[in-house]
Amino acid sequence: MAKLTVAKREGKGKYKAFDLRKAGGIPGVIYGKSLKENLNVAINLKEFTQILKSGDRLIDLDVGGTPMRVLIKAVQHGTYDHEILHADFRAISENEVIDVVLDIVIAGAEDSPGIREGGMIEQNLHQMSARCLPRNLPENVVVDVSAIKMGDIFYARDLPKLEGVEFVFHGNPAVVSCHHPAGEEAPAESVEAPTAPEVIGEKEREAKAKE
Repeated sequence: MAKLTVAKREGKGKYKAFDLRKAGGIPGVIYGKSLKENLNVAINLKEFTQILKSGDRLIDLDVGGTPMRVLIKAVQHGTYDHEILHADFRAISENEVIDVVLDIVIAGAEDSPGIREGGMIEQNLHQMSARCLPRNLPENVVVDVSAIKMGDIFYARDLPKLEGVEFVFHGNPAVVSCHHPAGEEAPAESVEAPTAPEVIGEKEREAKAKE
Protein backbone atom coordinates (compact mmCIF):
# COMPACT_ATOMS: atom_id res chain seq x y z
CA MET A 1 0.00 0.00 0.00
CA ALA A 2 1.20 3.49 -0.83
CA LYS A 3 2.44 5.84 1.88
CA LEU A 4 2.32 9.62 1.80
CA THR A 5 3.15 12.37 4.29
CA VAL A 6 0.96 15.47 4.16
CA ALA A 7 0.84 18.63 6.21
CA LYS A 8 -2.17 20.32 7.74
CA ARG A 9 -3.07 23.34 5.66
CA GLU A 10 -4.07 26.65 7.17
CA GLY A 11 -6.13 29.12 5.23
CA LYS A 12 -8.25 28.79 2.12
CA GLY A 13 -8.80 30.64 -1.12
CA LYS A 14 -7.34 30.71 -4.59
CA TYR A 15 -4.32 32.82 -3.60
CA LYS A 16 -3.29 30.35 -0.90
CA ALA A 17 -3.76 27.48 -3.37
CA PHE A 18 -1.74 29.34 -5.99
CA ASP A 19 1.18 29.82 -3.58
CA LEU A 20 1.02 26.14 -2.62
CA ARG A 21 1.13 24.99 -6.25
CA LYS A 22 3.98 27.36 -6.95
CA ALA A 23 5.92 25.62 -4.17
CA GLY A 24 5.32 22.17 -5.72
CA GLY A 25 2.25 21.17 -3.77
CA ILE A 26 -1.52 20.95 -4.20
CA PRO A 27 -4.39 21.43 -1.75
CA GLY A 28 -6.42 18.48 -0.56
CA VAL A 29 -9.19 17.63 1.87
CA ILE A 30 -9.83 14.57 4.07
CA TYR A 31 -13.33 13.69 5.23
CA GLY A 32 -15.04 10.65 6.72
CA LYS A 33 -17.30 9.28 9.44
CA SER A 34 -14.41 9.00 11.87
CA LEU A 35 -13.56 12.71 11.61
CA LYS A 36 -15.33 15.44 13.53
CA GLU A 37 -14.56 17.91 10.76
CA ASN A 38 -12.87 17.96 7.37
CA LEU A 39 -9.09 18.30 7.33
CA ASN A 40 -7.45 20.60 4.81
CA VAL A 41 -4.01 19.34 3.84
CA ALA A 42 -1.05 20.24 1.63
CA ILE A 43 0.16 17.43 -0.66
CA ASN A 44 3.49 17.00 -2.39
CA LEU A 45 2.51 16.95 -6.07
CA LYS A 46 5.43 14.83 -7.28
CA GLU A 47 4.89 12.10 -4.68
CA PHE A 48 1.13 12.06 -5.20
CA THR A 49 1.55 11.83 -8.99
CA GLN A 50 3.72 8.72 -8.54
CA ILE A 51 1.00 7.11 -6.42
CA LEU A 52 -1.61 7.82 -9.09
CA LYS A 53 0.62 6.26 -11.75
CA SER A 54 1.03 3.12 -9.64
CA GLY A 55 -2.74 2.58 -9.61
CA ASP A 56 -3.00 2.52 -5.80
CA ARG A 57 -6.32 3.75 -4.43
CA LEU A 58 -5.65 3.22 -0.74
CA ILE A 59 -2.99 5.32 0.97
CA ASP A 60 -1.54 5.26 4.47
CA LEU A 61 -1.25 8.95 5.24
CA ASP A 62 0.89 10.63 7.83
CA VAL A 63 -1.03 13.78 8.72
CA GLY A 64 1.28 15.85 10.89
CA GLY A 65 2.39 12.70 12.75
CA THR A 66 -1.08 11.12 12.90
CA PRO A 67 -1.51 7.91 10.85
CA MET A 68 -4.66 7.70 8.76
CA ARG A 69 -5.78 5.28 6.06
CA VAL A 70 -7.63 6.97 3.22
CA LEU A 71 -9.22 6.20 -0.13
CA ILE A 72 -8.63 8.51 -3.08
CA LYS A 73 -12.14 9.71 -3.93
CA ALA A 74 -11.55 12.46 -6.48
CA VAL A 75 -8.74 14.21 -8.30
CA GLN A 76 -9.42 17.57 -9.94
CA HIS A 77 -7.48 18.43 -13.11
CA GLY A 78 -7.02 21.66 -15.03
CA THR A 79 -9.24 22.27 -18.03
CA TYR A 80 -6.50 22.71 -20.62
CA ASP A 81 -3.22 21.26 -19.36
CA HIS A 82 -4.79 18.52 -17.15
CA GLU A 83 -2.49 19.55 -14.33
CA ILE A 84 -3.54 18.12 -10.94
CA LEU A 85 -5.20 20.91 -8.94
CA HIS A 86 -6.85 19.25 -5.94
CA ALA A 87 -7.43 15.87 -4.29
CA ASP A 88 -10.21 14.50 -2.07
CA PHE A 89 -9.54 11.68 0.40
CA ARG A 90 -12.00 9.66 2.46
CA ALA A 91 -10.79 8.39 5.82
CA ILE A 92 -11.78 4.73 6.23
CA SER A 93 -11.52 1.83 8.68
CA GLU A 94 -10.70 -1.79 7.91
CA ASN A 95 -14.28 -2.95 8.55
CA GLU A 96 -15.97 -0.18 6.58
CA VAL A 97 -17.57 -1.08 3.26
CA ILE A 98 -16.44 1.34 0.54
CA ASP A 99 -17.95 2.25 -2.81
CA VAL A 100 -15.44 2.52 -5.65
CA VAL A 101 -15.27 2.70 -9.44
CA LEU A 102 -13.00 0.07 -11.03
CA ASP A 103 -11.42 0.12 -14.47
CA ILE A 104 -12.33 -2.78 -16.77
CA VAL A 105 -9.35 -4.30 -18.61
CA ILE A 106 -9.72 -6.69 -21.57
CA ALA A 107 -7.31 -9.63 -21.92
CA GLY A 108 -6.84 -12.38 -24.52
CA ALA A 109 -8.41 -10.55 -27.46
CA GLU A 110 -5.70 -11.62 -29.93
CA ASP A 111 -6.43 -15.30 -29.23
CA SER A 112 -10.20 -15.11 -29.65
CA PRO A 113 -12.08 -16.96 -32.43
CA GLY A 114 -13.86 -13.71 -33.28
CA ILE A 115 -10.61 -11.97 -34.20
CA ARG A 116 -9.44 -14.97 -36.24
CA GLU A 117 -12.74 -14.83 -38.13
CA GLY A 118 -12.00 -11.23 -39.15
CA GLY A 119 -14.14 -9.55 -36.52
CA MET A 120 -13.36 -6.76 -34.09
CA ILE A 121 -13.81 -6.61 -30.33
CA GLU A 122 -15.45 -3.49 -28.96
CA GLN A 123 -15.29 -2.50 -25.30
CA ASN A 124 -18.71 -1.05 -24.54
CA LEU A 125 -18.11 -0.38 -20.83
CA HIS A 126 -14.81 0.86 -19.40
CA GLN A 127 -15.61 1.17 -15.70
CA MET A 128 -17.79 -0.61 -13.16
CA SER A 129 -19.04 0.49 -9.75
CA ALA A 130 -18.24 -1.91 -6.92
CA ARG A 131 -18.65 -2.31 -3.17
CA CYS A 132 -16.17 -4.06 -0.87
CA LEU A 133 -14.03 -3.91 2.26
CA PRO A 134 -10.67 -2.13 1.89
CA ARG A 135 -8.72 -5.41 2.15
CA ASN A 136 -10.64 -6.85 -0.82
CA LEU A 137 -10.20 -3.83 -3.11
CA PRO A 138 -8.86 -5.03 -6.49
CA GLU A 139 -6.69 -2.91 -8.76
CA ASN A 140 -9.09 -3.43 -11.67
CA VAL A 141 -11.47 -5.95 -13.25
CA VAL A 142 -9.88 -8.20 -15.89
CA VAL A 143 -12.25 -9.64 -18.51
CA ASP A 144 -10.92 -12.65 -20.43
CA VAL A 145 -12.26 -12.55 -23.99
CA SER A 146 -10.03 -15.30 -25.43
CA ALA A 147 -13.11 -17.44 -26.16
CA ILE A 148 -15.39 -14.73 -27.58
CA LYS A 149 -16.83 -15.49 -31.01
CA MET A 150 -18.38 -13.37 -33.74
CA GLY A 151 -21.72 -12.04 -32.54
CA ASP A 152 -21.02 -12.75 -28.85
CA ILE A 153 -21.81 -10.14 -26.21
CA PHE A 154 -20.28 -10.13 -22.74
CA TYR A 155 -22.66 -8.58 -20.21
CA ALA A 156 -22.18 -7.11 -16.73
CA ARG A 157 -23.63 -10.26 -15.17
CA ASP A 158 -20.79 -12.19 -16.82
CA LEU A 159 -18.05 -10.27 -15.00
CA PRO A 160 -15.62 -12.53 -13.12
CA LYS A 161 -16.41 -13.27 -9.48
CA LEU A 162 -13.97 -11.49 -7.18
CA GLU A 163 -13.74 -12.44 -3.52
CA GLY A 164 -15.54 -9.95 -1.32
CA VAL A 165 -16.47 -7.66 -4.22
CA GLU A 166 -20.04 -6.80 -5.22
CA PHE A 167 -20.55 -5.15 -8.59
CA VAL A 168 -23.24 -2.47 -8.68
CA PHE A 169 -25.10 -1.83 -11.93
CA HIS A 170 -28.59 -1.23 -13.26
CA GLY A 171 -30.11 -3.49 -15.87
CA ASN A 172 -27.50 -5.66 -17.54
CA PRO A 173 -25.27 -3.42 -19.70
CA ALA A 174 -23.01 -4.85 -22.39
CA VAL A 175 -19.32 -4.83 -21.45
CA VAL A 176 -17.64 -6.33 -24.53
CA SER A 177 -18.96 -7.37 -27.94
CA CYS A 178 -17.51 -8.98 -31.06
CA HIS A 179 -18.81 -8.01 -34.47
CA HIS A 180 -17.83 -7.31 -38.07
CA PRO A 181 -15.89 -4.07 -38.66
CA ALA A 182 -17.99 -1.01 -39.45
CA GLY A 183 -19.02 -0.88 -43.09
CA GLU A 184 -18.70 -4.61 -43.56
CA GLU A 185 -21.66 -6.94 -43.67
CA ALA A 186 -21.71 -10.50 -42.54
CA PRO A 187 -21.07 -12.81 -45.49
CA ALA A 188 -24.37 -14.07 -46.85
CA GLU A 189 -24.86 -17.80 -47.15
CA SER A 190 -25.07 -19.00 -50.74
CA VAL A 191 -28.60 -20.08 -51.53
CA GLU A 192 -29.37 -22.01 -54.70
CA ALA A 193 -32.41 -20.99 -56.69
CA PRO A 194 -35.26 -23.45 -56.11
CA THR A 195 -35.80 -25.96 -58.89
CA ALA A 196 -39.36 -26.25 -60.11
CA PRO A 197 -40.77 -29.75 -59.57
CA GLU A 198 -41.03 -31.87 -62.67
CA VAL A 199 -44.62 -32.60 -63.67
CA ILE A 200 -45.12 -36.13 -64.92
CA GLY A 201 -46.31 -36.11 -68.55
CA GLU A 202 -45.40 -32.46 -69.11
CA LYS A 203 -42.49 -33.28 -71.46
CA GLU A 204 -44.69 -35.59 -73.62
CA ARG A 205 -47.34 -32.85 -74.02
CA GLU A 206 -44.70 -30.30 -75.00
CA ALA A 207 -43.27 -32.70 -77.62
CA LYS A 208 -46.69 -33.31 -79.19
CA ALA A 209 -47.38 -29.56 -79.28
CA LYS A 210 -44.24 -29.05 -81.40
CA GLU A 211 -45.24 -31.69 -83.99
